[in-house]
Amino acid sequence: MQFSRALEVPSEWPAARYTMTEKLAMAMMTGFGLIAVLVGLAGWAGGFPAALRYSLGIACLFFLIVATGVAVRDSNHRDGDIRTVAVGGIPATELRQSRRVWVLLVALMTCLTALSLGAAIEIYLKVPSSFVPGAAMVFGLFGIFLATFLVVVSARLLRPGYIQLTRDGIRHRGWSFESYLPWEAVAGAKAAYNGYRMVLVIGYANAAWERRYTTSVWRIDRLPPVPMIEVDCRKFAIDEALMFHLVTHYANNADARAELGTEAAVGRARTRDYPEAA
Repeated sequence: MQFSRALEVPSEWPAARYTMTEKLAMAMMTGFGLIAVLVGLAGWAGGFPAALRYSLGIACLFFLIVATGVAVRDSNHRDGDIRTVAVGGIPATELRQSRRVWVLLVALMTCLTALSLGAAIEIYLKVPSSFVPGAAMVFGLFGIFLATFLVVVSARLLRPGYIQLTRDGIRHRGWSFESYLPWEAVAGAKAAYNGYRMVLVIGYANAAWERRYTTSVWRIDRLPPVPMIEVDCRKFAIDEALMFHLVTHYANNADARAELGTEAAVGRARTRDYPEAA
């Protein structure tokens, strides 16, 4: 669906472009991945099939790092991630976090876990006694630690989150936490930049701020230290300017919240019908 007009990007946000450091890092990671593939093929041709197996695994790891970095920086602008849902019988307008970024993150951790455990097993099996080599123990323990990430993901304690706006307040489910502020506890919202673009919904110091971590391990994102909803635009496959105008429109305009949880709010997002002063 085509949007009716472009929205103004907040002045607090610098131009979105890759820095020279980021370009060099991605080029190096890609190069390392290609070198790993060539080394594996050379080992396979020389009669060492295990070399190809592990080299391809290492190459996959490098390529996943690059893909994750690109996915975080480049939103694919999925307006379908803005939708109407019901939360405990209460209608809400939901902004879903990017599934592409999450899938790449899980794939990266799965690859790293497989490499670590695979190396531990390979080393152990090549020892002609029941003695467990130190290297096998190190790789094995590291692999088991990484595997706990996949266990927590399987239990859905870690998962892609969302922002939900209702007539009563705003709820943020991060990858590893939940946070909620009622609108009466919200002082306002603004754009901010701290190495990445974000929208801050700021609560009063004495706000009735509900928050909790969903897991005691692998807290891969953090709650802010004060009553606040911090919207990290990198984690959403939604146009960043749209994210800013949508969130600030309802945070700063009490009268507009009556349409939250209805198709009117979704329609407004699709047509980008927000005042420039929002």
